[in-house]
Amino acid sequence: MKKTIAVAVSAFAFANVAHAADLAVKAPVYKAPVVAPFTWTGLYIGVQGGGGWGRQSWLDNSGLGFSPDFRATGGFFGGQVGYRYQLGQFVFGIEAAGAPGDLKDTNSAGTVSETFKVQSLYSVTGQVGVALDRWLPYVKGGWGGAQTNLTWKNTVFPAAASQSENNSGWIAGGGLDYAITNNIILGVEYDHYDLDFSDFTAPVSNGGTPLIVTNSNRLKVDAVLGHFNFKF
Repeated sequence: MKKTIAVAVSAFAFANVAHAADLAVKAPVYKAPVVAPFTWTGLYIGVQGGGGWGRQSWLDNSGLGFSPDFRATGGFFGGQVGYRYQLGQFVFGIEAAGAPGDLKDTNSAGTVSETFKVQSLYSVTGQVGVALDRWLPYVKGGWGGAQTNLTWKNTVFPAAASQSENNSGWIAGGGLDYAITNNIILGVEYDHYDLDFSDFTAPVSNGGTPLIVTNSNRLKVDAVLGHFNFKF
């Protein structure tokens, strides 16, 4: 009887040890790492490029009563830096941008030709957007400016005049960005500039009647661009 009880106790103890050993080698439960959701918050810097078209006209009082109407077209390439902050689904931002360019048009009357150029565009704007995960449609607006140049030539009585201006006003537009990764963002944008343009008098190279520009309209420029941003 004692021997039977001893065998039973030994068998029970062996079973418990084997069970404990099985528990010890059981593989741990795998938990997927927690991935933080994407956010548009952060500082960014990038490059931009595209095409544009501008409209300007005035009265040339240098003798012909010439009223040129310019439709300057061309391209530009530059950069931007900005900061965005995401609050819920809304994204607020501020951006400074500048782009040298070559938008130009030439008008002629008799022996006189005039070439008008928009040599650069620049702006400081605020942005408001709606985050759709990695998509961001937004609108923007603020201060805009441009550097322009007029070159005047008379081919019969060789003479030339030139005048450059910095034009200031406002800009409004909108765009769509997409975050390829947490740091790399591509986007497209449309901007409209409405800028002042001052009347001026410019001396000519041969000392003749100066170039006198009056009744100038506000300079209007539209631009379509693509941009690449790196977000920190």
